Amino acid sequence: MNLVWFLPLLVFYCGVFSNGVSTNFSSRPAVVSVGAIFTFDSIIGKVAKVAMETAVEDVNNSTVLGGTKLNLTMQDANYSGFLGIVEALQFMETDTVAIIGPQSSVMSHVISHVANELQVPLLSFAATDPTLSSLQYPFFVRTTQNDLFQMAAIAEMIDYYNWREVIAIFIDDDFGRNGVTALGDKLAERRCKISYKAAMNLKVSRDDITDVLVKVALMESRVLVLHTYPELGLEVFDVANYLGMMGPGYVWIATNWLSTLIDTNSPLPSETMNLIQGVLTLRMYTPDSAPKRNFISRWRNLTSKRMADDPFGLSTYGLYTYDTVWLLAHAISSFFDRGGTISFSNDSRLEDIRRGSMHLEVMSIFNGGKLLLKSILQSSLTGLTGRIQFTSDGSLIHPAYDVINVIGTGYRRIGYWSNYSGLSVVPPDVLYTKPPNRSIANQQLYSVIWPGQSLDRPRGWVFPNNGRQLRIGVPNRVSYREFVSQVRGTDMIKGYCIDVFTAALNLLPYGVPYKLIPYGDGHKNPSYNELVQLITTDFFDAVIGDIAIVTDRTRIADFTQPYIESGLVVVAPVRKLNSSAWAFLRPFTPLMWCVTGVFFLLVGAVVWILEHRMNDEFRGPPKKQAITILWFSFSTLFFAHRENTVSTLGRLVLIVWLFVVLIINSSYTASLTSILTVQQLSSPIKGIESLLMTNEPIGFQQGSFAENYLSVELNIPKSRLVPLGSPEEYARALKEGPKKGGVAAVVDERAYIELFLSSHCEFTIVGQEFTKNGWGFAFPRDSPLAVEMSTAILTLSESGDLQRIHDKWLMRSACSSQGAKLEMDRLHLRSFWGLFLICGIACFIALLIYFLLMVRQFSRHFPEVSDSSVQGGSRSARLQTFLWFVDKKEQEIKNRSKRRQLEGSSYVNESEDGSNRRQMEVGFDDSSKLKRASLMRMEYYRSGVVDIGAIFTFGSINGRVAKIAMKAAVDDVNSNTSVLGGRRLEITMHDSNYSGLLSIVGDSLILVPIPLLITALQYMESDTVAIIGPQNSGMAHILSHVANELQVPLLSFTALDPTLSALQYPFFVQTAPNDLFQMTAIAEMVSYYGWREVIVVFTDDDHGRNGIAALGDKLAERRCKISYKAALPPDSVVTRGDITDILVKVEMMESRVIVLHTYSKTGLLVFDVAHNLGMMESGFVWITTTWLSTVLDSISPLPLLTVNSIQGVLTLRPHTPDSERRRAFFSRWNQLSGGSIGLNPYGLYAYDTVWMIAHAVRKFFDDGGNISFSNDSRLSDLVGGTLNFDAMSIFDGGKQVLNNILQINMAGLTGQIQFNSDRSLIHPAYDVINVIGSRFKQIGYWSNYSGLSVLPPEILYAKPPNRSASNQQLYSVVWPGGTRKKPRGWVFINNGKQLRIGVPNRVSYREFVSQVRGTNIIEGYCIDVFLAAINLLPYGVPYRFVPYGDSFKNPSYTELVNLITSNVFDAVVGDIAIISNRTKIVDFTQPYIESGLVVVAPVRKLKSRAWDFLRPFTPMMWCVIGVFFLLVGVVIWILEHKTNDEFRGPPKKQIVTILWFSFSTLFFAHRENTVSTLGRFVLIVWLFVVLIINSSYTASLTSILTVQQLASPIKGIESLITSNELIGFQVGSFAENYLSEELNIPKSRLVALGSPEEYVIALKRGTVAAVVDEQPYVELFLSGHCKFSIVGQEFTKSGWGFAFPRDSPLAIDMSTAILKISENGDLRKIHDKWLSRKSCSSESTKLESDRLHFQSFWVLFLISGISCILALLIYFVLMVRQFSQQLPEEEEETDPSSRGESWSTRLNTFVSFVNDKEKESVSKSKRKIMVKSSNVNGKEDEVRSRYKRRQMEISSDSDNCDIRLGLTPN
Repeated sequence: MNLVWFLPLLVFYCGVFSNGVSTNFSSRPAVVSVGAIFTFDSIIGKVAKVAMETAVEDVNNSTVLGGTKLNLTMQDANYSGFLGIVEALQFMETDTVAIIGPQSSVMSHVISHVANELQVPLLSFAATDPTLSSLQYPFFVRTTQNDLFQMAAIAEMIDYYNWREVIAIFIDDDFGRNGVTALGDKLAERRCKISYKAAMNLKVSRDDITDVLVKVALMESRVLVLHTYPELGLEVFDVANYLGMMGPGYVWIATNWLSTLIDTNSPLPSETMNLIQGVLTLRMYTPDSAPKRNFISRWRNLTSKRMADDPFGLSTYGLYTYDTVWLLAHAISSFFDRGGTISFSNDSRLEDIRRGSMHLEVMSIFNGGKLLLKSILQSSLTGLTGRIQFTSDGSLIHPAYDVINVIGTGYRRIGYWSNYSGLSVVPPDVLYTKPPNRSIANQQLYSVIWPGQSLDRPRGWVFPNNGRQLRIGVPNRVSYREFVSQVRGTDMIKGYCIDVFTAALNLLPYGVPYKLIPYGDGHKNPSYNELVQLITTDFFDAVIGDIAIVTDRTRIADFTQPYIESGLVVVAPVRKLNSSAWAFLRPFTPLMWCVTGVFFLLVGAVVWILEHRMNDEFRGPPKKQAITILWFSFSTLFFAHRENTVSTLGRLVLIVWLFVVLIINSSYTASLTSILTVQQLSSPIKGIESLLMTNEPIGFQQGSFAENYLSVELNIPKSRLVPLGSPEEYARALKEGPKKGGVAAVVDERAYIELFLSSHCEFTIVGQEFTKNGWGFAFPRDSPLAVEMSTAILTLSESGDLQRIHDKWLMRSACSSQGAKLEMDRLHLRSFWGLFLICGIACFIALLIYFLLMVRQFSRHFPEVSDSSVQGGSRSARLQTFLWFVDKKEQEIKNRSKRRQLEGSSYVNESEDGSNRRQMEVGFDDSSKLKRASLMRMEYYRSGVVDIGAIFTFGSINGRVAKIAMKAAVDDVNSNTSVLGGRRLEITMHDSNYSGLLSIVGDSLILVPIPLLITALQYMESDTVAIIGPQNSGMAHILSHVANELQVPLLSFTALDPTLSALQYPFFVQTAPNDLFQMTAIAEMVSYYGWREVIVVFTDDDHGRNGIAALGDKLAERRCKISYKAALPPDSVVTRGDITDILVKVEMMESRVIVLHTYSKTGLLVFDVAHNLGMMESGFVWITTTWLSTVLDSISPLPLLTVNSIQGVLTLRPHTPDSERRRAFFSRWNQLSGGSIGLNPYGLYAYDTVWMIAHAVRKFFDDGGNISFSNDSRLSDLVGGTLNFDAMSIFDGGKQVLNNILQINMAGLTGQIQFNSDRSLIHPAYDVINVIGSRFKQIGYWSNYSGLSVLPPEILYAKPPNRSASNQQLYSVVWPGGTRKKPRGWVFINNGKQLRIGVPNRVSYREFVSQVRGTNIIEGYCIDVFLAAINLLPYGVPYRFVPYGDSFKNPSYTELVNLITSNVFDAVVGDIAIISNRTKIVDFTQPYIESGLVVVAPVRKLKSRAWDFLRPFTPMMWCVIGVFFLLVGVVIWILEHKTNDEFRGPPKKQIVTILWFSFSTLFFAHRENTVSTLGRFVLIVWLFVVLIINSSYTASLTSILTVQQLASPIKGIESLITSNELIGFQVGSFAENYLSEELNIPKSRLVALGSPEEYVIALKRGTVAAVVDEQPYVELFLSGHCKFSIVGQEFTKSGWGFAFPRDSPLAIDMSTAILKISENGDLRKIHDKWLSRKSCSSESTKLESDRLHFQSFWVLFLISGISCILALLIYFVLMVRQFSQQLPEEEEETDPSSRGESWSTRLNTFVSFVNDKEKESVSKSKRKIMVKSSNVNGKEDEVRSRYKRRQMEISSDSDNCDIRLGLTPN
């Protein structure tokens, strides 16, 4: 593993070996030497050794080399990278033409540099690291599969099983890190991610593994990918099994190390097999063939011959090793065939460094290396592993893997993966003969037995309870506590939102431990943005409550589906049109009142004219007649007229007038009801639009997102916004209004406002809801719980539980309670005080007149009482007498009142106020004083020097600055004798720039690796205690191996690669901020400006790749991503053409945010090319790492062309706080540098690094340390040859010096210098710089403590950290192109190509979207919405609608959306439902219309029947009513018959009177007067009862006859599921899949219907019981088909949106546009244009449906008709009887000769008799009185005389009573 330090060695070689001495062989030598480096006793190594030896034997026994023999020399690297380097160098002093190996990717990185330098092909059969690219390592050839393909296979498996997150456990070296980085990239392509990376050191112990796995167990994800080495991998499984992590629920996927282990050591011990049950692993696929079978059959003999004591199996690496030897043999043969000769020459550069005893100059260059490399890469042969052939990028063709499931004592292959066709159960070589098919349906694997012996696919994640509860933040509200609040004095949280959360949580199929933590101070509502932000800092695991789902929050957290809709609305005070005292006059206009009064008089006069001649009631004196006219006419207003009309014309006029009066009464009542009880409201604020146009203050709820929305989105000045904390403050501010310091309106979310308005009826919502959002629960990004809880919320909605919870907490009658509502609806006194005043005045006048009359009477009848008053009689007695005179009852009341006043007593309530005083005793514990440790410095100094080394490219910018700074630091250290106690610090600097190829601004650090390595090795010969450098991260990887081996601290302030970790490189120390922090700063800048994707352009080396990997991780944490990685060739070989090609590709990408991470030479060339390509204009964003600020600080002035090419660029510079020492050093710099170069921060870090070493060495001496060195025993074993590596020695005090460095705490030029536990410097920070003109402008700072800020970080360190979004700030930027407007960050890359937008070619419901027949025009509601939205975008979008479908049936929408993933369409527009299956493959806009599934069923109307008039009351009710009518009639008769003549008479008459009176009260038509008090009381009560009965009957019958009462056996989706009826669905809709898969309804029950007409036919015929379809379709359907109806509630919640490719920025912009057209009303207008229809097609149909038909009343008419007929029949019989009785008398008086008259004459006589009945009856009565004697007269006289006597007796009794009272007659 130590071989990594050879990384830079490969790049430098420029072919400069012409000056060396060459050694030549014949064209076909007898022997060709080949080397091999690997670890012999490793799992792979022991197989490779046998396979390699066998292959050499087979080659030498064949004719492939034409008689030449291969001579293979194998070196055992023994797991040591350092030894691998040394062994590789030893090969270089022999005539070796190629090296097979190394086995490890880490060694390959290092040895490849040697191979590149000395041009020896390096063929590795096991180094699978994806970063071993041909660009950086041209002489490295991988003869096995690249791990890039293995990671692609794992990513596709993750996606296949629908997991979203994995945890990667890996070895922390190049092999592990780079493999996992490739896995992350492949997962990101499938919208998955690595949620946690668990790195392990090679020297990890069991305890270390346990610590790592415990952390893993605390994570949510249960999908674990283990990428390590076999020996370590088994140890991980052992610990995992011990921790219970191999049980059900876990998923383990191991890379191919496990299959290698199983194949090699098969059978594994049962204990080992038990550890790995259920694990999935990969094995490189090798197709079956006869040579392979033969080799396998030979294998046992081969191993037993060589390893008799320890035979082992054959792994795929053995096959690849065997083929590697044969590949090399064929290449060597081709090399010779092409005229190649084996010759070597010395490297002239190595001749210059002959000093020292290691003799490194003996290494030589293979002159034919390039030709042999070419022969290898052009080889094409068939081996044991299949076809061996290389692609253009140096990879083997047809990469493929077996997918293996470990089961029992072995394994089972469950399928294959190939780069050609993905996952399959068919071998890849079979599929190669077919066209590639990577569709989802074609991806298949056999079933798996998972850990825990489970056959069910694990969910892939769980709650990491492990004793820890989820910390769930909830807002501690102080207003609207119905939603969520903490019960005061307890830890209990309650409210609507809490009930929804707990109900949803209870539906999850697993337990979730959680703890609700209130957030807020309890005095005001907390900031919800800050609350959600705390999820990102891991303070909370989730946030629940009334959390609005808004754009800013969705960028940092994942939300569930909304559980309540709550957009912003405007609430304003409204003034009610007050009902005045004269409101009763308002129903009619004055003219109407006048006309009505005139007509009353007119009708009265007309009736009088018609009646007065024949009707005695209209006759009399003129005064009486005038009064009669007035009384009669106005009494008709109340139908209270008692005068009968006898004339036909009078009755006709009266009937017409009564009908008019009825209409007038009804109209007046209706109008007055409306005026007095209906709230008539008005407000000057009509909605958000009118509010925007005013300058009046606007209230908002404290803590709500409304403030940010109003100020940022609607550009309302913050000075107009007033925070309000409670509903009471709302009401007060609205009532006061702007003029009194209040607000004109309040903007808040609908849910709050509905609750507010329930208790404040004087306010109302004005305008429409102008944002569309809802409330949800927030979880960390990509949390699977968000998805599970969304499903649970939908289940709550479907089951009705969500509505029940809503009703429990939020359902209130308007104005808080029903009582308040009733109070609002009641008629108040102020509405009628005018009427009461008139009535009161009338009463007062009447009482006054009455009182005067009573006084007059009193004085007349009681003169003696009046006289006694003069004589001094008591006034109270006189008053008492007077009152007794008026009414004895009043006197009793007055006396009783006086008694109460006399008996009343007063009492005093006494209360005692007690106050309890609390005394708090505060005790102060004296804290113990800190003991000052006295550091005893040893005054022991010895003469001498301390040697340190420095390795830099001094021709580079940083090298030149560092050289001056380090020399100045050494001088300053040595000038201060107290630092080293008399010793001198001596620095030996090595310039790695031998080639002279770099310009003045070049700082390429991947130069001349061999001389650099040799320099480092030569330092090891001297007494060097520390090395400063190297300058480049690639060099640091290599030299760190040397430093580790020889224990010499290596300190670098420019090699800042994040992967240079202390785990792998313990002696490497970074003395400047790690690039991890720089990438964090860039990620936060990208997030700050609202961009989602960036393109990275970087140099393809360790420095570039690892920095970009860190940037990708940090962007992912902020829900951003790298959309494209553009790798540049190494700095030393990159050309302008290379850069042009790369930037042309970059320009073809959507993203316009480009991060450039390279070196100054390449970076400035990139900008020059970009400027020429027009990529430095408006719209582009360029962010560079610190290399550009280094150029700006160091080179001044820059050439004008350079300045012009970097305008508007953002760059970072390490922040060094201002200090006096720093300013002094800056003032010295010109003198130190001679003005040759400016000082940049890395010069400051170089200066401080020297001082760090000085302080560490000083402490080393103070602690008694001595500088001593000892030989490395392992190097002593490497004898033979000229190279003398045992001359290198180990620094004995290296560990102590290293510890002293890491414990330093000092103030330097760069600020306080101190290391964290992970060896990073404290307080990493950067200046953010904007290049403007010839200089730059600092626009802010970034620090790891507080993020982006315009304040220097050292000021913020003194405050609590605050990384809230509102606290992140930068000054304005001048962007490329000179614009100050923030670029959008992406564009459409049309290049003449329009967006291909798929639209469904519908055949039904064409109002939504359809193609106009015969044309290419697409129209409809959805199209208009799309066009309106796209017209709002601030840029043009070229597009073309492409209809999808055959025009005969609706297309499949799922297939249509899938075509986006296959790039057939760039977007899909139409009635596309947003459902979960589709959101997995595409991105949707915000929904523009709601559309859940509903059930439509035929309904039957309850027909009106002939006897419906009886339905309002039950039979029992009818009987009781009848009995009570009779009962009341009898009671009234009993009470009245003694005193009331109208209730007296013969029994028959009294019975008729009882019946008539009782039943006439039903119509208030009784005319009999009641005179008794009891009778009147009973009648009043009974009339009230009759009034209620009448009203109830009328209301009930009205409801029965006019309200449509519908019935259907289908009540909703629940009853439909439980039945076995057929169900219809729309062709192409997602309803089919939902019903069958989600609701488990058999497909046999589902019937596809293609149009509304088919709906009607199927429903009418009963072919289907119901149709399930989306709400918009159903509403359109029902508008024309009234015989059907929606039954039950909407049982899915979704909407329609437009689909775009995943992560398309157009989806976001279109969502914003959709919200805008919703807010400005355009969306409603489009809806009304296409979809607004009157119910049932026309209003006439509705009216016809509401009318009352004859069939409802024919029985009533029949009864009425029968009664009329019966009455006429009886009447006719009576008339005939009377006529016949009178006929004999007429016949007697008539002449007998006339008796024979005709029947017609007799009929005329009868008709005349009937018509003249009354007259004739009167005449006959008079004749009878005259003819018949005085009998009758005598009886009448007797009655009259008896009546007169009775009257006289009554009068006499009355006079006697008056005399007793002292009254005289009036």
